[in-house]
Amino acid sequence: MRIVFFLLFLVISAESFTQSKSITRFRSNFKENSNLFFYSSTLKMLNTENNPELAEMLKDIEEIRVLNYTKAEQHFNGDDIRRLKSSLKEEEYNDLMVIQENGNSVNLYSRERRGKMVGFVAVVDNRESLVLIDLVGSIDVKKFMELKQKLDIQKDNPA
Repeated sequence: MRIVFFLLFLVISAESFTQSKSITRFRSNFKENSNLFFYSSTLKMLNTENNPELAEMLKDIEEIRVLNYTKAEQHFNGDDIRRLKSSLKEEEYNDLMVIQENGNSVNLYSRERRGKMVGFVAVVDNRESLVLIDLVGSIDVKKFMELKQKLDIQKDNPA
C-alpha cells in the first residue's frame, strides 16, 4: 500500500513541476533554430558576485528553457502562435501582462498550485523571430523588477 501512495505522490509531484505541455508540443511541431537550457545549478553559478538578492530570486527556479525561432527559416504562422497562446491558457496558465514595445509583443504567463507559482512562460514575438521562455519553479516578479531597477541604476551611475 505504501508503494501505491509513493507512486501517486511521484505522479502528482512530477505533474506540478513539469515544463509547459503547450511549449513541448509546439517544439515537437516546430524545431527551434537554437536553444539554451539553464538548470538550478547553472543559475547559481551565474551569480559570480555572490549577490544575495540574486541568489534569493533564483533559489526556487528548477529549470529555464529558452527556445529561439527565426521566422524566415520556420514553417509556422500567426495562427500557430495564437494556438500556442490559447493552449497555454487551457493548461491553466494565467495572463500576467502583455507588453508592446519597439515592434516586440511580449506575453507573460504564470501557473500556480496552492497559491505558489510553479511555472512561468514568456512568448516574445516580432517580425523576425519568436522566443519562448519556459521556466519551472517560481520567481518573485516584484523582487525581479526591484533587482533589475537597481542594476539599471548601477549601470547608469558606475562607481
